[in-house]
Amino acid sequence: MKVHLRFTLILLIVFAACSTQRQYTGIDPDAPHALRTGDYQTALTLYEDFITRHQHDVLSIPDSIYRGAGLSAFHLQKEEKALNYLNLIRHSETAGADVHYTLALLNRRIDNLSREITALEMYLASEPKGEKVQAMKERLFETYAESRNYEDAVEIWNEIERDASRKEPLLNTYFKMQKALENEDLLDDIAEDLLLLNPDNTDALYHMAQKYFWQAENLYQSEMEAYERNRTHRQYAQLLSAFEVLNKDFHKSLNYFLRLYEIDPKPTYARFIGNIYLRFDDKSKARYYHGRAEG
Repeated sequence: MKVHLRFTLILLIVFAACSTQRQYTGIDPDAPHALRTGDYQTALTLYEDFITRHQHDVLSIPDSIYRGAGLSAFHLQKEEKALNYLNLIRHSETAGADVHYTLALLNRRIDNLSREITALEMYLASEPKGEKVQAMKERLFETYAESRNYEDAVEIWNEIERDASRKEPLLNTYFKMQKALENEDLLDDIAEDLLLLNPDNTDALYHMAQKYFWQAENLYQSEMEAYERNRTHRQYAQLLSAFEVLNKDFHKSLNYFLRLYEIDPKPTYARFIGNIYLRFDDKSKARYYHGRAEG
């Protein structure tokens, strides 16, 4: 009985060893060499040959095979195939920075935001000092902002701000995020920075145009109401003084809105321009722009 049991254990050990070895045999050594040297078609052919030969026993296919097949397919612009292979190992230890980087690109192209975020996060976790770190952090910031994960977006922005604030698309995203967060005290400075990068940035132009319009309009309304309640020489003098201030703001707003209207003649811009000309008592121009606003 003991002899039989010992023989059985030996068979199991031998079988397990053979099984383990079988997982790593049959791989043409030319496959990884072809991948390393950029012969992607040869690499893909060899990797897929291995996959085909083991398709009835997928447990015998090591993750390195899927990695090689996926990366080869990606370089050959066979993106669906690359995605299928690399998704099989995205949580594997075999999936290093190059796999996560590739998955981030692929998921971005198919607009799978949640998978792209995961790939970006895993890349940064696996390659915290890699050459692509800045670009990956910048993209992660954009994806966090797009998914309204603002807390994480702000945290990433603090890491990338030095370079990212010099890039209009990233700074524009940051501006929109702070606007969504209603951090009004930050918007003026960001808008001014955007206009330094691009004088025709419409988000920044519109913000500044509205800022000066409502600053002037609110002062106009409050001072007119005060004068209507108390028609004295002193109140009239205060009204005239206020008009000097609000006229400057209306002119600033008008310049911004005229630039916006030149870039894109939207009815909204025309309506604001018409209202400003009304405050300047230029009824002819007011009628013209109000007419454009009505179409």
